[in-house]
Amino acid sequence: MAARQILSESQDREDSLNIDTPSSAPATLIDLLTTRASAIKLVEPGPSEEQLASILKAAVSAADHGRLRPWRFVVIRGDGRRRFGDLLARVQQDADPAASETQLESARAKAMRAPVIIALLCEADPASKVPVIEQQFAAAAAGAHLMLSAKALGFGSNWKTGSAAYHPIVREGLGCGRDGSIIGFFYIGTEPKPSPLARAPIESVVRHWSD
Repeated sequence: MAARQILSESQDREDSLNIDTPSSAPATLIDLLTTRASAIKLVEPGPSEEQLASILKAAVSAADHGRLRPWRFVVIRGDGRRRFGDLLARVQQDADPAASETQLESARAKAMRAPVIIALLCEADPASKVPVIEQQFAAAAAGAHLMLSAKALGFGSNWKTGSAAYHPIVREGLGCGRDGSIIGFFYIGTEPKPSPLARAPIESVVRHWSD
């Protein structure tokens, strides 16, 4: 059954995706999974308020050991991107106190590479019987859902980390707690052209245990 049909039939469900889907969206669910690729370039427009809500609803449906819901999302767009860019410039300056204004502007510009950035945090509970690393796995699964649901709505995305994801300036700036971690920054927008991704042959990455 086509993805559009499946999603249309579930519109009355609270967690259903809103399918206001551009023509670049995949035709079937398997296409959605097998054609996903990180976008090289992203431009306007980004997702609307309603589409963002759908993307986030999809993200919080990720597999979650212990139902701890460790994921937290910081949606960065509009002038908020400049605030994020200032954090990235501070990281650059902290790493290189002699950084030139050109270098600092280059760091700030990273926040303008997409209409929307979603910072995904994991607020782990170290007292839980579920190991912290498994809580981080759950948050990472939410990140994969972010990318897939963005694609389902016709948008491109990419997942970035880099030194900024581990730097105290960014962690504090985004409100990451002492036991928290930044899983990544998810850039979402319109792809001017597809970014095909070469896939590893299945035979090179799969082993079978059978008779």
